[in-house]
Amino acid sequence: RADGLRLLLSSLAIVLGVAFVAGTLMFIDGMRAGAYERAGEFDRHTDVAAYAGTDPLPPALVDRVRAVDGVAAAAGELTGSAGVVGADGRPVLGYAVLAAIPTEADLQSYDVVAGRLPQRPGEVVLDDETVAEQRFTVGGPVSIGGRDGAARPYTLVGAVDVDGSSRDVGGPYIGLTGPDALTVSGEKGYGRIMVAARPGVDAAALADRVRAVVGPDVTVRDRDAVLDAAVDDAVRDLRQFGMLLGTFAAVAVVVAGFVIANTFAIVLAQRSRRTALLRLVGATRGQIYRATLSEAAVTGLLASAAGVLAGAAVAVGLGLLLAGAGAPLGGGLTLTPRTLLLSLGLGTLLTVASAALPAWQGTRVA
Repeated sequence: RADGLRLLLSSLAIVLGVAFVAGTLMFIDGMRAGAYERAGEFDRHTDVAAYAGTDPLPPALVDRVRAVDGVAAAAGELTGSAGVVGADGRPVLGYAVLAAIPTEADLQSYDVVAGRLPQRPGEVVLDDETVAEQRFTVGGPVSIGGRDGAARPYTLVGAVDVDGSSRDVGGPYIGLTGPDALTVSGEKGYGRIMVAARPGVDAAALADRVRAVVGPDVTVRDRDAVLDAAVDDAVRDLRQFGMLLGTFAAVAVVVAGFVIANTFAIVLAQRSRRTALLRLVGATRGQIYRATLSEAAVTGLLASAAGVLAGAAVAVGLGLLLAGAGAPLGGGLTLTPRTLLLSLGLGTLLTVASAALPAWQGTRVA
C-alpha cells in the first residue's frame, strides 16, 4: 500500500499496452464474425460456380454452361470499378464498385429497396444511399463512365441495399447486366459463372458436368466450397489489416516494458533501507526476490484486467474512426475467451519479466 502511488505509472503503462492488444483483437474478431455473416450474401441461390484462371471466361461459355443438364440458370459475374455522374453533372466522389447482376431470377441475391433489378441492356441499379444523396429518381437517366472515360446514359430501374456487404467500400455501387458490365469495365470476359441447379439435382454431380464443359483450366466449386472461398478472401484481407494494427500494439507493449522496468528500478532503489532491515531479521535474498516478483504479478494482473476494459473502448474508437472514413464494417464488439486470457497473461508476464532484472539488482542490499 505504501508504494501504491509509485506503482501507478507502471500500472498505467500496463493498462495502455494491454488495451491496444485487447482492442485490436476485439476489433478484428468482430470484423471476422461479420465476414462470415456476409460470405454468402450474393450467393444465396448459387449452387455451383466456375472461376476464371489466368484468362477471363468468355460470354459464349456462359451459354454452354446454361445448356448443361440440371442447370436452371447460369450467369456471368464480374466486379470492377466505374464512375457515376451526379445530378449536378460532376462525378460522385468515392471508389465505385461495378458488378454484373444476373438477369435470371433464380440467381438474384440482392435486397431491392425500390424498383427492380436490371433485366436488359441499358438499365442500371445503384445503392440506395447514392440514389438518396444525388436525388436520382427511378425511371430517370443516370450517366455511368467506364475505363475509357466516356460516360453514357442508363435508365435507373431500382435501388439496392449493399450497406455493410462485401461490395460496400464507401462509394457508389453500380449494378448492370452482364453485357453492359463488360462494356463499361473493358473486360473481355467474366470472373466467374454462377449456376443455379434445378430442384432435386445433386450439386456434386452437377459440378462434375459443369467441369467437363468449362475445361481443366477453370476451377469449379459447389456451394460449400463457394462460401469457404468467400470467407477465405475476407479473412485474408482482415489478416493483413490485423497485422497493421498489431504492429502498433507491439510498439505499445515494448514501450510499456521499458516503463515498467524503470518504475520498478526506482521503487526498489527507494526501498533499500526496508530491504536491508528485512535481511537483518533473517530474510534471504531469494525470499525478497520472490516477494517482489509476486508484487509485480499482482500489479500486472490487476492492471491487465483494467486494460481489457480499456481495450473495449479502443475497439469502439477504431470502429468509429473507420466508419467516419467511410470504410464498411461488419460484426460488433467481440470478446472471446482467447482474447481475455491472452490479454491477462500478456500483461502479467510482461510486468513480471520487466521487473525481474530490477528486482534481482534490488536484492543486493546487504
